[in-house]
Amino acid sequence: SMLIVVLLAGCSSDDKAPVDESTPANTETVSGELVDGTYLVKTEVSDHGNFSMATLEVKDGQVADFHYNEYLVDSGEAKNESNYPYADGIAVIADLNSQFNEKKDLDAVDFDAVSGATHTKGTFKEITGELLDKAAKGETYEPVYTDGVYEAKAAEASHGWLAQVSVRVQDGQIVGVNYQELATEASDGVEVGDTKSPDNYGYEAPFEVIPAVQKLIIDNNGTENLDVDAITGATSTRDGMIELVNEALSSAK
Repeated sequence: SMLIVVLLAGCSSDDKAPVDESTPANTETVSGELVDGTYLVKTEVSDHGNFSMATLEVKDGQVADFHYNEYLVDSGEAKNESNYPYADGIAVIADLNSQFNEKKDLDAVDFDAVSGATHTKGTFKEITGELLDKAAKGETYEPVYTDGVYEAKAAEASHGWLAQVSVRVQDGQIVGVNYQELATEASDGVEVGDTKSPDNYGYEAPFEVIPAVQKLIIDNNGTENLDVDAITGATSTRDGMIELVNEALSSAK
C-alpha cells in the first residue's frame, strides 16, 4: 500500500514540466503533416472541352502557395472574363482560391458562401483533397515540359489544305492543343487562308477525330503510348495531328 501511494504521488500534476508558452502547441503536428515540394493534379478533359488543374507548393511543412483553375482545350487558356461567358464560374474560382490560400485548410473553406458553379465547387474540393493527400505522402511532381507555346506546320499541303498545330504548356503540363488545316487553294466557297470547317468541307469525320485526339494528348500529357484504337475514321488526320504535336513538343523538353 505504501508503494502505491508513493507511485501516485510521483504522478501528481504538480510535478509536470513547465510549458514553454513561446512555442505554439501545434507546431510539431503542423510541420509534420505535409512534405515539402511541388504537387499537381489534373482532371481528364470533359465533353465540354475543358478540364481542371491545380498546383500546391509546400514549404516548411505548410501550404506556401496554391492555385486552381479550369482550362479550355483549344487555346490552353485559363477561363477568364474574355473567353468564358459564365461570370459566376470565374468569380467562384477566384473566391475558392483566395479562401484556401488564406486559411490553408480545406475544411475551413466556406463553399456555401459562394453561389452557383456547383460543379466547380465539387471539383475544387475533390482536386484539393487529392493534392493534400499527395503532399502528406510526399508524392511530389516534376514538370515534364518547359512552359510556353510550341508550333509546327506540315511540310506540304494535302489536297489543298495545310495542317498546323499550336501546343500550350503550363506547369510542365499540356493544357491546350489547337489543330487546324488552312486552305492553300481557292475553290467553291473557300478562300485561301480559310480554316477547314464543317461549313466548307463535306467530310465530317475529321471534325470528330480532332477533339478525340486532342483529349488523348492532354489527358496523357504527350503522345507516348496513346491508345488510338478507339479513334476510327480519318486516320490521316489522326496520324498527322500526332506527328505535328510531336514535332512541336520536340523543343519543349
